[in-house]
Amino acid sequence: MRFLFVFIGLVLFLSEKSSAQKVVLNLIPGEKPALKTNYRYSEVMDHRIHKSDIGEVFERAGHRIPVEIKGDLEDAAMEFFLQGVNFGDSAEKEIQVRIFELELKEKLNPQSELYEGEIVLGLGFFVIGSFDPVHLLDYSGSIQYQRSGFRMDKVEEVVNRLFQNSLVYFDNWIKNQNLSNRALAKTFRLDIIEQKQESTDDKVYYEPERPLVWDDFKARPRPTSRNNATIFTSFSLEGVSLMDSGAVVQTLEINVYMLPMQSWVKTPSDYGLNHEQRHFDVVRIVADRLIYRLENTELNLDFYQAQINEAYLDSYREMNRLQELYETGTNHGLDQAGQTMWNGWIDEALDGSWERIEELLRR
Repeated sequence: MRFLFVFIGLVLFLSEKSSAQKVVLNLIPGEKPALKTNYRYSEVMDHRIHKSDIGEVFERAGHRIPVEIKGDLEDAAMEFFLQGVNFGDSAEKEIQVRIFELELKEKLNPQSELYEGEIVLGLGFFVIGSFDPVHLLDYSGSIQYQRSGFRMDKVEEVVNRLFQNSLVYFDNWIKNQNLSNRALAKTFRLDIIEQKQESTDDKVYYEPERPLVWDDFKARPRPTSRNNATIFTSFSLEGVSLMDSGAVVQTLEINVYMLPMQSWVKTPSDYGLNHEQRHFDVVRIVADRLIYRLENTELNLDFYQAQINEAYLDSYREMNRLQELYETGTNHGLDQAGQTMWNGWIDEALDGSWERIEELLRR
């Protein structure tokens, strides 16, 4: 009796669809137990070139009729994915699904008198962040089937199985990648290091216990320059980011240095060497302030690199501004009273008291 009921139901279904000359398949969410996840699906987008029918099947009379998904494919698939996962009270990531392919092909096997078909599903999974969604992986699956003329429900069953397979496929992938894939990172950590560097003839690194000497100034003096000496100083910021147990760890190394081959002196003196050393000290102060700024900035996981670059550029401009103020305030070292005053300000700033420096920068 149960078989008879199913048979009659299918006859009515086919009769209705044949008259409409179209077979409509349902995506049936929630047939399988929901997967426990720490992510949720937030958007499904139909990126197929042809967005109407997904293919054709044969009716019992042997005529081809088009097949489509009931309702809007994006809405139907979205409901399927939503019902397919259980993310509890919160979700760490939001996932976007793009449908690239959903195609059905069917033919009649004259020997078996069965209809043989194949359904192909192609999806892309993306994680949604502050900017454009980031591609995670693609799913491409296909299932072949055979059916009699009375088993149109087989087609619907295969379509639903394909979508369910894609759910499981992505869930397995994301659970394996959750702690190592940068796009899935949950937190951010900044590590700033300053390794002791060996100075060379080409580069002298800043060391408090190793002040400059005139032998560090190796370039040929410029006879036409009004200055007695010139020093080339700067700082660098280099970094690498790695994944560590689901966190992005950004390591930054800061180096303060002077270039001997671009620094020169005409008439060496202790007073003149102090003036050039203070140029070097100014760069050290700027580097210290950059470290403080970075360590006290709430760096965002999605655009921390832009924040770090912006902080670096701001510090570089600050360095140039302070060097100009120092040269003006000491009249390039000729104003001894001004030099003495700046010596005190720089020593204070090297000790971490930046009030006077900040006051000068605000002018």
